[in-house]
Amino acid sequence: MKKRIGVGVIGLHNWYHAYPFGDYLKKGTNNLALVAVSDEREKYARQFASQYGAKAWYTNYKELLKRSDVDIVIITSYTTSHAEIAVACSEAGKHMICDKPIAATMKDADAIVRAVDKNGVKFMMAYAIRFNSAYARAKELINQGAIGKPVSAFWSIRCPVSYIREAPDVDYPGWYADPRKGGAGGFLDHGVHFTDALRWYFQSEVKSVAGEIANLTYKDIQVEDFGVAILRFKSGAIATVESTWHTADWYAPLSSPELCIITGDEGEIILHYHKSPQLEYTGKLEPKKGRVYLDWGGDERYEIGYKRILEYFADCVLKNKKPIASAIDGRAALEICLAAYESAKKRQFVTLPLKRD
Repeated sequence: MKKRIGVGVIGLHNWYHAYPFGDYLKKGTNNLALVAVSDEREKYARQFASQYGAKAWYTNYKELLKRSDVDIVIITSYTTSHAEIAVACSEAGKHMICDKPIAATMKDADAIVRAVDKNGVKFMMAYAIRFNSAYARAKELINQGAIGKPVSAFWSIRCPVSYIREAPDVDYPGWYADPRKGGAGGFLDHGVHFTDALRWYFQSEVKSVAGEIANLTYKDIQVEDFGVAILRFKSGAIATVESTWHTADWYAPLSSPELCIITGDEGEIILHYHKSPQLEYTGKLEPKKGRVYLDWGGDERYEIGYKRILEYFADCVLKNKKPIASAIDGRAALEICLAAYESAKKRQFVTLPLKRD
């Protein structure tokens, strides 16, 4: 692998993530250069290439994969297209950073895992939480034994459907609310972030899931605007995950709460995304009494996660290291969420692993 790594972006549908990646690539993130972009919507492919300095744009992603100067592909297309694109990237020998969720079905997730293994390419989920300053610091505290053994967690996010938009210049959800493209709605959209992070924090697999899925506010969309699940881990820990799009339309996304509470048998960590301080901690480390408050500003507050993903994955490619947040991790996070949907239908706890499609 050459020292200068060429990057291609396939699909601008999840533009909330594609554009921050483009911004950091334009700024000259280590060893990386944006080479090409593909989206079936010519307007957005052309605009992205111009805005972020790509050499070429395409409406057929297979043309991008023919380029010998593309080493890494960032997949930010709509969810149900991930498997087809990831398999094609694998067969073309391209390493991949894949947006969440890995897929919409276990069948597609398994196809990605097999293709990556068969073709020996590197694959990493773009789980920005793992690279966000506040959440990464929480992981460090847990690893240091600061709160003892993690025994429970609560994670919740709420934002309005009006904030979920198909492209930066439209005011409708588009593919996000189309089950043929998104696979599901408000619960899956962010839920996979949290199920992945909880596996990461607890260092344990989930053994069973109970879920409730509903349309509480936006009853006219084809997918759910609310989902909540109780996860039972093999370690004995229990967590609740609530992921929704059912906040009132006027509620500004940056003031909508994302709250994570991780409780150990000797302390507690509270994370407030969008609020200050972002992290509160009390536990075994000094000072042992009272709370420690930590906050981050500027890019360090959130956007830096995209830069760190790029830098970390480039290092894995250059040094032939196995990346964290692998296809297996993406598959596991999806399986937990799909178990919640199955539980909601069956009205009972669902045991993992799920039966195959």
